[in-house]
Amino acid sequence: MVVFSLIGLAIFGGYYLLVARPAGAELDEAKTAAMSSINQNLTSAGTDQALTAASTFSTQIQAAGSKGEVSAIQAEAASVYQCELERKSLLDTVTTAVTGVYHSTADVPALATLATTLRTEINGKTTITELQNYELSGAISTQATPVWRSYFTARLENVTEENVVMKRHDSPTSWEFMSKDNALALIANSGWSTLREMDFEGTVWVLVPVTDTFSRTPTLRADSAVNVYVYDTQTKTMESLAINATVSSMIYSAPDIATIAWSLSDGTTTYSYSTDVWEAIKAAAAGDADAANVGWDDYVNDVLTRAQSAGIGQFTASVIYMVRVTDDAGAQILQYELHESATKDVILVARTT
Repeated sequence: MVVFSLIGLAIFGGYYLLVARPAGAELDEAKTAAMSSINQNLTSAGTDQALTAASTFSTQIQAAGSKGEVSAIQAEAASVYQCELERKSLLDTVTTAVTGVYHSTADVPALATLATTLRTEINGKTTITELQNYELSGAISTQATPVWRSYFTARLENVTEENVVMKRHDSPTSWEFMSKDNALALIANSGWSTLREMDFEGTVWVLVPVTDTFSRTPTLRADSAVNVYVYDTQTKTMESLAINATVSSMIYSAPDIATIAWSLSDGTTTYSYSTDVWEAIKAAAAGDADAANVGWDDYVNDVLTRAQSAGIGQFTASVIYMVRVTDDAGAQILQYELHESATKDVILVARTT
């Protein structure tokens, strides 16, 4: 009996050391790796369903009696993970759809209601197929777009002016001036992804100076419509600042435009004449009848029009354009014009129809 007992103990000890103990260690390692992977993946998905599933799968793995059982639980968890990734993507889209750049659920109660509705619909889906079909149905867009359209349409209906300013989230922010009818048409033809980056403002105007040269802007005159861009000389990129702005007036430098000199020949005799326009204007303002009768009001515009028609011009002439824009756009233009001129160049481009 003693001999057989010793033999049995030896066999059991060998089995434990060579088979059972390594298998148990492998199972423990498999459980640890599986729980780490599941927790990491499902936690990253971040949905309520994913976090609940992570807890459930961890409990199941701890109770598993074999590596095969652990593998089966991992496969099920992987399937749930894919489902929850789809759910998370849809929920993130909802957050984006109801959160505008300038307006959010705090400003628009209808967006808060919409967010609750959409999230409830998405969380009611239990399989990845249901979630994918929901995405393909376009349910988010078909519900979010009308809310944004209604919100902006109602805002514009309260605007008494015929013209409005559309602010768009670009880099940097840009402003576009348009009629109220055009703004309403734009809203009616835009989806939520475009509308969430817009805002419409009242027409509070400022005049800002933009320095340029006649060579870059030979066709601009008072009342010209322009687009305003800023060119970054370091990154070699150009961004829009204001669309459909208006040039109120232009101011040319005295050396370029304020002196008239010409000559007449009579036989062998040449007569030279010269007029200092700036001094003549001052004389007219002081009451000089001869200077006042010249009619200086249209002098610069007439010179430029004739030069353009003749195909010639003083292309080095410096010009200050007084541009009519919104207060926000004006502040940005002044920043570039007065404080960042070394790296930022404001450019005016004439609009045409």
